[in-house]
Amino acid sequence: MSKICILVASCNNNQKLGIKLEEIIQQNNSDVQLINLVDLNLPLYSTKEEENGIPKNAINLASTILEYKAFIVVAPEYNGVMPSVLNNAIAWSSRATKDWREAFNEKIVALATHSAGGGAKGLQAMRSMFSHLGANVLSREILTNYEKNLNEETAKNIIQQLIRISSIN
Repeated sequence: MSKICILVASCNNNQKLGIKLEEIIQQNNSDVQLINLVDLNLPLYSTKEEENGIPKNAINLASTILEYKAFIVVAPEYNGVMPSVLNNAIAWSSRATKDWREAFNEKIVALATHSAGGGAKGLQAMRSMFSHLGANVLSREILTNYEKNLNEETAKNIIQQLIRISSIN
């Protein structure tokens, strides 16, 4: 059985989108875990902050990420970029593993957003970051906003592709 982790980097509409994707994954008889990165309340990463040690929540997040081969990352676009909570969680995760790429290297990642600002630039920024970390980012994305609802058929197809690819050994 496939296991998918949904990382949500916001509350409100992106969390609702993450919960809807979680339901679709469950309908496909796959295990799923949704983590809202906002709830982790991680301090802003800096080398000075790291001198205090890696926060327990960051260590737990990195350990959880290492258990999965497939992810859906759901984040809004803020002023043309991804939210700082996502970048911050990835920074801490990369410091909580033995190799900075370990958490996402060779993992399969699908990207999703609900964004009032369009979302395309935020998705592009996430694609760049996860590709740099060694992830295999699916070419299809989920983009919703106030005028464009989730196309559930598209979401199902992307999730099924994520399940298929992540099941290959």
